[in-house]
Amino acid sequence: MTNSTKWLISVICGIAATFFEQYGLFFLFVCAAIVFDCVTGLIKAKAIGEGLTSEKGFKGFWKKLGLLVGLSFGIYLDYAVPLLFARAGITLGVELPFALIICCYIVLNESISICENLYDINPGILPNWIVALLKGSKEKIEKRGK
Repeated sequence: MTNSTKWLISVICGIAATFFEQYGLFFLFVCAAIVFDCVTGLIKAKAIGEGLTSEKGFKGFWKKLGLLVGLSFGIYLDYAVPLLFARAGITLGVELPFALIICCYIVLNESISICENLYDINPGILPNWIVALLKGSKEKIEKRGK
C-alpha cells in the first residue's frame, strides 16, 4: 500500500469519526447485528436444506439496507428536530434520542432473528430465557411509544 493510499484512508476515517461522533458506535452495533443475522440465516438455510436463491438474497439486501437508512434517519432527527424547534422558538424541555431508540430497536429485532436462526439450526443451542429476555425488551420499547 502506498503512502498516498494510507494517507487517503486516514483522512477518510478521520472525517468519518468526526462526523459520526457517538453515532459511529450505533452504526457498528447495527452492522454487527446485520452481519450476524445474515451469517446465521445462511447457516440455517444450509442446515435445514432450504435453498438459497438470488431473489431471497436480493430482498434481504434491500431490507438490511433499509435498516441502515432508518438509523441514518434517526441521526438526522437528532440534529434536525432540536435545531428546527429552536428556530421556531419552541422549547421541548426534553432531549429526544431518536437514533439511540432506533438503534436499540434494530439491534433487538436482529438479535431476535439471530436467536430464531440459531434455534432452527440447533434447538438446544440457546437457553430459552435469552430469547424471552430479547422479546420482552422489544415489547417494553413498543409499549413506551404508545
